[in-house]
Amino acid sequence: MKIIKGELALGRFLVPYRIYGEAEQSIICISGAKQTMAAWRSFVSHFVSDYSIVVFDLPGQGRASILSGAPGVTFEEQVDVLYNVIKETSSDRPVILAAASWGTIISAAFAARYPELVDKMMLGSFGAKPNKAVLEVIKAGQNLFNRNKTEEIAPLMIECFGQYMPESHKKQMIEQFRNMSREQFISFYEHCEFIEQVTDIEDFVILSEIKASTLIVIGEFDAILDTNDVKNASSRIPDCEFRMIPGAGHFLHWEQPEILHTYSEFLAR
Repeated sequence: MKIIKGELALGRFLVPYRIYGEAEQSIICISGAKQTMAAWRSFVSHFVSDYSIVVFDLPGQGRASILSGAPGVTFEEQVDVLYNVIKETSSDRPVILAAASWGTIISAAFAARYPELVDKMMLGSFGAKPNKAVLEVIKAGQNLFNRNKTEEIAPLMIECFGQYMPESHKKQMIEQFRNMSREQFISFYEHCEFIEQVTDIEDFVILSEIKASTLIVIGEFDAILDTNDVKNASSRIPDCEFRMIPGAGHFLHWEQPEILHTYSEFLAR
């Protein structure tokens, strides 16, 4: 398997990326908050024979660097990073976006603003607006940060919405948070403050302007998503299919690898 490793200098950010495979059609993977490129390992293995798979770290997480300015990364900056990653790594043909959790919001915004650049889009654990449960998790996490108990944040997240993950993934999350810098925690804190202020996704994403064929997938037991909110949002995307996965929580293909076949079926159509 051919692997290309690169790094983009984008103003105050250094953004590392990887390209797996050499097929003409590209799938760009956009991670959730504090997830790194490693979150897509099984996805890469599943699709690399048919597609070029692009993974990258958003500023404030993983190997990405913030060279100057505040540790917080705005929503507009995140969308701009995705734009530049696509321009750098993909051919002239429209790409496929595969996103998880917070990454689905960035992807939806990009697809609405640049419809000519996106062919299809797969949104796993797509949140239309924060529900009571996620707001409670945010407040509890902020309290831990303010009390300098950051080592307890990952266990809190696992208890509240990551309980269906395999034990190996739970350990990886705990280790990841244990090794995060204070600047990365501040970036995460500010990200959570932004989420608290959101009343509806259409405050900053015009869903009706998305032209890509879209698949939205959520887990039956996802505690931080309200099914009716997600269904309502999916109905506002012109070409969109909604699926609920029985027995799954928030972390979808980490919990049930067979979900990758659901994505394959969608792309084959």
